[in-house]
Amino acid sequence: MKIEGNRPNVDASAAGKVEGARTASSKGKDRAGRAHGDAVTVSPDVELAQRAIDSANQPASVRPEAVSRGKALLSSGALGRDAGALADTLIQRMLDNQV
Repeated sequence: MKIEGNRPNVDASAAGKVEGARTASSKGKDRAGRAHGDAVTVSPDVELAQRAIDSANQPASVRPEAVSRGKALLSSGALGRDAGALADTLIQRMLDNQV
């Protein structure tokens, strides 16, 4: 993955395949009562990856007050002492917002 600026350069071709599979799956469900056919089931991991790609492609929302607070915490040494705990908190907050 190549990162330019603050946005990852994500290959969206896989996302198109997932969306195509979803469409094919939903069409199959519409005809399920009338005819038998192939079915596609998208795993939860693929759906999570699709949500991550969708989120990465959204424009970033910057909250100046949060940036100022973060800069103050970083300069005082209160932020960045435990990188693992910070990463866990950030990931958990992102997952909580996706539900």
